[in-house]
Amino acid sequence: MPLKLPVGIQSFEVIRTEGYYYVDKTPFVKKLVDEGKYYFLSRPRRFGKSLFLDTLRQAFLGRRELFKGLYLENKWDWSEKYPVVYISFGAGVIKSVKELDVTFEEILMEHEETYGIKLTYPSLKGRFRELIKAL
Repeated sequence: MPLKLPVGIQSFEVIRTEGYYYVDKTPFVKKLVDEGKYYFLSRPRRFGKSLFLDTLRQAFLGRRELFKGLYLENKWDWSEKYPVVYISFGAGVIKSVKELDVTFEEILMEHEETYGIKLTYPSLKGRFRELIKAL
């Protein structure tokens, strides 16, 4: 069965498990982790930023099975797993500050559930800071 083109797919897991072409960008994951300290990813729309960040997330979560046959498979310490705070506002158009607050609140609640923690600060800013410290 021929591989499919992953047009519009931003999930590394979907691309690797559902028969899509994937150009191995995992050497850049290794380089990003090993070199430097802070990064700003500035690329035009549709240049793979979200897919790259999802690839990075899957590596930190220790999802070795997704990296079979790729550069990173034998160049990463898969025994080490790290919590990942993944925030995306790409699911739709946010039209107001209130919608932004509600969306961020939902993201925080998802992370609470994922990591089994209870955030206690009343403000979003305080809860986000608390999440980072807890992890």
